[in-house]
Amino acid sequence: MAGEIRPLTISTVPADSLTVGRFLHAAFDPLGLELLAGEKGLGRVILEPVLHRPGLALTGFYDYFAWRQMQLFGRSELTYLRTLEANCRRERWQELLRRDVPCIILCAADKESLDGELLALADQMSVPVLATRQKSFAVFRVGSLLLHELTSPRATVHGSLVDVRGVGVLLEGPPGIGKSETALGLVRQGCALIADDVTRLWVDAHGALWGAAPDHMRGFMEIRGLGLLHIPTLFGISAVRPESRLDLIVSLRRCGPDDDIDRVGSDVKTSEVLGHPIQRLVIPVAAGRDFVNVVETAAATYKMRSSGIDAAAILDEQLISHYQTVEQKHE
Repeated sequence: MAGEIRPLTISTVPADSLTVGRFLHAAFDPLGLELLAGEKGLGRVILEPVLHRPGLALTGFYDYFAWRQMQLFGRSELTYLRTLEANCRRERWQELLRRDVPCIILCAADKESLDGELLALADQMSVPVLATRQKSFAVFRVGSLLLHELTSPRATVHGSLVDVRGVGVLLEGPPGIGKSETALGLVRQGCALIADDVTRLWVDAHGALWGAAPDHMRGFMEIRGLGLLHIPTLFGISAVRPESRLDLIVSLRRCGPDDDIDRVGSDVKTSEVLGHPIQRLVIPVAAGRDFVNVVETAAATYKMRSSGIDAAAILDEQLISHYQTVEQKHE
């Protein structure tokens, strides 16, 4: 059936194991982390993606110790260790490293806080030691967000994602339906391209659904008959954005006269994407329709509904009021 409305096709991306090396790469810019020792242990898997401050473990109490988590050392932990005699401090480091922790992160690290004994032991036992000049509270906050993003569910979907006046709109439909052409028209109207044809999706630490293009495809579009287009070169750097929230799905479909298409807008459909319900509109494809204007209006309607204004509900109230008035006049 030509007009059959098929569910959105989503390909879940298998989650890779989170290693210390992956975390170090992701945290290099936001945290300024650098590797001081234990390079051979960068392949260690972080079994629990949480930052943990060792606390009582430094006194030798290891009951309930969270060894599966990365160990975060701030000034208080490092200052305490410096109060210990050299032999005792070495034993405490050895006890900690023997617990097979993923890695150690030293915060507010300077030359005085670096312990040569720790670095030597870490190299010997292949436990990475990472250091940053940032304070522990900032590392804990930013690092926790990074860990969530690195372990959050991910998926890919065939469709073009466009930022339409602040609304992230995913254009999806069968091949050749006009997704990329519609996205190009929106870009010409001042909207921003996020991804063409293939969109990567993930959930951030606040529970919002986001989308972006694969790194090697960012800024490019493929238009049948024209080939590949580099959007920043044609329309300027503001015509492309690296990522956007996914707010609305617009499904372009070839529909027949017998297909049940909502003409009033009262039937709000949703599609579940990575466990999140996303509003979905089905737009019939027909010769002569201006899909750019239709999608722009769909985004504006989404904003209007999000603010509590529903045109279908307003019309319904007006019709009820009108017929009630007519009935009263005939009584």
